[in-house]
Amino acid sequence: MSRSLMLPDLGLLFTAVPVTAGRADYRAAILAENVLGKPTFSSRRKSEKHIYELYGLDPALALFRLLRRFAAEDPASLPLLALTCAFCRDPQLRSSFDLVETLKPGEVLTRAQMMAYLEEVYPERFSPVMLASLATRLGVTWAATGHLKGTAKRTRTLPVVTPAACTYAMFAGYLLGLRGDLLVSSVFTHLVGADPSTVLSHLAVGSRNGWLRLRHGGGVTEIDFSGLLLPDEEALLNGTH
Repeated sequence: MSRSLMLPDLGLLFTAVPVTAGRADYRAAILAENVLGKPTFSSRRKSEKHIYELYGLDPALALFRLLRRFAAEDPASLPLLALTCAFCRDPQLRSSFDLVETLKPGEVLTRAQMMAYLEEVYPERFSPVMLASLATRLGVTWAATGHLKGTAKRTRTLPVVTPAACTYAMFAGYLLGLRGDLLVSSVFTHLVGADPSTVLSHLAVGSRNGWLRLRHGGGVTEIDFSGLLLPDEEALLNGTH
């Protein structure tokens, strides 16, 4: 509601703070050290609040911990990595993807279309001014991730997916309990602009990088991210916590 993906700020923060940092370190970097270069303390607090809402900024959260790791190993993947994390945490962003996904490459998406769609999904929840502002921010977000291009007139494009971005998207689906072919054909595949065969190709690279274990053959697809999880997280997923 308040910001787009804040990719420049997230990039600055990740550059300034080590991968091993904890929640307090991220907060101190933004508020005390002003690594984002904000002009006032009030703007620092707002930025910290918004980044926290989008990403969690806490390695105790598996989704953020792996976002941070993959961003460090492949910085060029940050837009799609950030999108996947925010997609899991922000309901308006999730809703808007249902509209973006219906467009074929080259088709136009106007702010008025996005506003009308949001009003349909959230009837009478937002004022016209808020709807216009939200539609604008969503347009900026989808342009930043490669799903749209242009400014005054945005047209549908397909993002350039990388092994890191694809693996992280599958990891997000894995945390939700998706497995095998259901995971490979899930909304997370569409979110990064891939298809099942591309996903499997990128996951094979991820497997060689030690990110996951992959078995695909004989009509069976097994994708195992347990090596990226802490014992308590794995127990929770397996229902043994």
